[in-house]
Amino acid sequence: MTAPPRAGVQFALIFAAHALGAMSLLSVLTAGPQLVAALGLSALQLGGLASVYSGALAAASLPAGLVTDRLGTRVALTLSAFTITTGLVLCAAAGGFAQLGVGIGICGAGYGLINPAAGRAITSWFTPKWRTTLLSLKQTGVPAGAALGSLTALLGPALGWQVGILSAAAIALIAGLLFLVLVPAEIRQPPPDTQHKSRLTEVLALPGLGRANLVAGLTNGIQFALWAHLPALLQLSFGTGAAVLGLCLAALHLGTFLGRVVWGALTDRLLQGNAARGLWLLCVIALAGVAALGAVAWVASPVVAVIGCFILGFTACASVGLHVALTARIAPDHLLGGAMGYTMLFTNLGGIVVPILLGVALSLAGVGGAALTLAVLLGLALALLHKFL
Repeated sequence: MTAPPRAGVQFALIFAAHALGAMSLLSVLTAGPQLVAALGLSALQLGGLASVYSGALAAASLPAGLVTDRLGTRVALTLSAFTITTGLVLCAAAGGFAQLGVGIGICGAGYGLINPAAGRAITSWFTPKWRTTLLSLKQTGVPAGAALGSLTALLGPALGWQVGILSAAAIALIAGLLFLVLVPAEIRQPPPDTQHKSRLTEVLALPGLGRANLVAGLTNGIQFALWAHLPALLQLSFGTGAAVLGLCLAALHLGTFLGRVVWGALTDRLLQGNAARGLWLLCVIALAGVAALGAVAWVASPVVAVIGCFILGFTACASVGLHVALTARIAPDHLLGGAMGYTMLFTNLGGIVVPILLGVALSLAGVGGAALTLAVLLGLALALLHKFL
């Protein structure tokens, strides 16, 4: 299919949609000190808000994809923005942890609609020539949204924490109205006769999708594990100070941002849009980052640590767009939203399981055990991808 009129505007809307999810979460979490003081939250409860958000996002992913297939992209994006608005308003009105948790959970469920709707929109609106590039580029909306949410929360100290969260709610409401007005309606073709199978059954039965989704869970799990354990890993390696740790984290996030741009373009330009080959190459290079991170325990070099963090950010942490592109290659048009929701389910489950696994390895076997665990996970991803090459 060719790109719709005003393709730049349409892509900007998809970028904004991805920003909404991170904005909603960070507008609340960045207000943490005010929430602790005003509502008497504990550190455990504050951290639990992120877990509630992630759990709701994971639970909503597959149903949200099926809803997107049934209702279309415009309705799904509009509904997601209004859902996030509702969740943020509840958070702003919260008098304690319970209502705050319900509000942030609603935000997570709203974001669950965005991933399949945005992926479906890119696949439908743009030619395969640029598809993987745009599927990767849209993911840069996540750090942009995180920055925006953090900025709205800065209104809290001067005007009250509720004002910061309500500002984010107003942004989500405006985005929803823009989606309703500017996102083109889909001309959806009736699905082929599948002997009355449910769409869920069809999605779960797609050949190769389960295998591809396991890879998505592994790579996204590695990203979450690095976020959770990188400070401890570096501290165990050579007692790194705050300056070196800051450089390593900056390298990780910079690599993630650049990787989300570069891998899509590389796949489209040099690999003929074959996302599986792109992912295979990405995992191979990621092994070099793991080796560098594991070597830090012996060479005690900040330079090696920074390089290792950049490589892992550029590879494992930047792979989501390629996973969505691989799903688009596997799934037929009438199941695309559901298939992408299924992918996001595994992606988020990996973010739950792998950090626990890496934490156990780090506790029992130190830095070497953690590096070996990451290498094994990447090796498993390479083995799963081999079928698609």
